[in-house]
Amino acid sequence: MTDPATDRAATPHWLAAAEAAHQEQQIDTVAQHLQRAQRTADLINTRLAGLGIEPIAAAGVDDRGNLTPARLTEPEYEPHTYYEVRAAWSEDDEEVELHTADWEDHRPQFARVRLLRSLADIAAARRETPTFDAPRREYRREANRAMDGLNGDHLNDAGIEAIATAIHGNTAALLHLADTLALPGIRHLSRDQEPAR
Repeated sequence: MTDPATDRAATPHWLAAAEAAHQEQQIDTVAQHLQRAQRTADLINTRLAGLGIEPIAAAGVDDRGNLTPARLTEPEYEPHTYYEVRAAWSEDDEEVELHTADWEDHRPQFARVRLLRSLADIAAARRETPTFDAPRREYRREANRAMDGLNGDHLNDAGIEAIATAIHGNTAALLHLADTLALPGIRHLSRDQEPAR
């Protein structure tokens, strides 16, 4: 009986070097992510300190390397309803943004209500329910569902069947056109790439 360890081919030197390089890239990527999250937390905390705000919990980085917003206020229910306010970072505005969540939800989700420009913004944010963007529509799926619902074979009317067939043809042509256009941003629209309405 032969020893399986001696039967295996030795790993080529170049492959071992490639694996080591890949591992180093992964470590660099994680380190950059952690540094970016820590810099962002520092920006939030510096801005809060500049306004004289002492948060309940400062912005930081969690065990997974993700930014944790600063907690500024707790929710209050009596005598008035106030939402919990957190301070996060807006990449678009490069400023601190305030988030709230509706405490009446079973699983509250925090979302932006305004930018932090003064102390008054925190008091205003306590009273503001966050609004969430509507989910992106899946036009291709909607079109296919509509075509499936207009099955000409089940209509028992030649005129309506012809209309259903024409609608199917137009819809299919538009879907094909969307898939084949060479314009950037239109070719092969996916859920993440669809233009907002």
